[in-house]
Amino acid sequence: MAGAGLWDWLRGYVIIRIEGRAPARFVNMAAAYRIELADVTMLGPGMMLVRTSVDGFRRLGPVLRASGCRAAIEERVGAAFIVARLLRRRFLVLGAVLFLAVLYGSSSVLWTIEVVGAEPPERAQILQVLQGMGVRRWTMRHRVDCDAIRREVTRSLLQLAWVGVELRGTMLTVRVVPKVAPEVPEGPVDIAASADAVITRLILLAGDAVAREGDTVVRGQIIVRGRAGPGAGDRPVHARALVQGRVWRAGQARIPLTIEQRLRTGRTADQYVLRLAGAELHLGRTGRFEAYDTEQFSKTLVPGRDGGSLVEVIRIRRHELSVELIQLSREQAYAAARDCALSTAMSDVPAEARVVMISEEVSDQSLMPDAVDVRIVIETLEEIGVQQVQQLR
Repeated sequence: MAGAGLWDWLRGYVIIRIEGRAPARFVNMAAAYRIELADVTMLGPGMMLVRTSVDGFRRLGPVLRASGCRAAIEERVGAAFIVARLLRRRFLVLGAVLFLAVLYGSSSVLWTIEVVGAEPPERAQILQVLQGMGVRRWTMRHRVDCDAIRREVTRSLLQLAWVGVELRGTMLTVRVVPKVAPEVPEGPVDIAASADAVITRLILLAGDAVAREGDTVVRGQIIVRGRAGPGAGDRPVHARALVQGRVWRAGQARIPLTIEQRLRTGRTADQYVLRLAGAELHLGRTGRFEAYDTEQFSKTLVPGRDGGSLVEVIRIRRHELSVELIQLSREQAYAAARDCALSTAMSDVPAEARVVMISEEVSDQSLMPDAVDVRIVIETLEEIGVQQVQQLR
């Protein structure tokens, strides 16, 4: 029944069924006795449902007798009845309280400490740092300071390049990345171009520059020689420089407007070939399919002395194909060709390169009416200097 508010629910109320010859008289007399009735619903002649408070129900005795009606409780609703039922089940309530207390307590402590990305010696050192900070299993979560742990682990283990700390639920995760020492070639090295490019920036740190900003270089061309220069004795050194250049990479794809789709129909035909010392015996059927693809399996029954097969069985399975010609619109062919060309061009672009411009050329419909040809050129700005062991001259 509708109409009950929060205060009514907290106090508790009952929904009762009234039966008798004069239910209207019952309602009038209840009002005279100042008993509040709500949600009065007639169910039929001499029968109705009403809602009243617990106190009002207890005071209905004189009204029922005077009106010649009977009352039966249909439903007890409210917090008061819930509390009464719980009080009759003290052990159930106590168990629920203890369960909630254990659940809250277990969710307030660390259950697991996980170290990701570290070798066993480094992992032991990280756990030792955590113990020194008072962070171990069963430590209260509010005592875990992720930022402080990150700073302390970074300060204590200098061999780590990056430290990340995350507290999620009852698990503390420490992720680390160790430093990778760059490989330094033995002997003097030159700086060479990693790709065909135009040098846009060159900062010389050591060595003798043989190219300048604005020069065009090809892949493998020496940019900085591994020597001190004529003024410094021309002795061999490790060339070091920051070399940035513009690089162009191209990708091209052609998609015809009519493409052939080949799908397996599910029909197969197996043919067996028995090879005996170079002779072949064909068994089975070929299927006589107009279009098919083939799978071949072989098994050696008797190996030969030279590592070959003296007796071998080969199974040739042909799968029938249905061939269907699909007509593409020029827009569909263009979209497919552009995606393919762009993917080809981007496949060689380094992750750290910055894309400056993407240009494309599309074939003329009058010159190529049955296909679409797209050429993508990507211009990037990237580091092009790589170390190269100096060749003896």
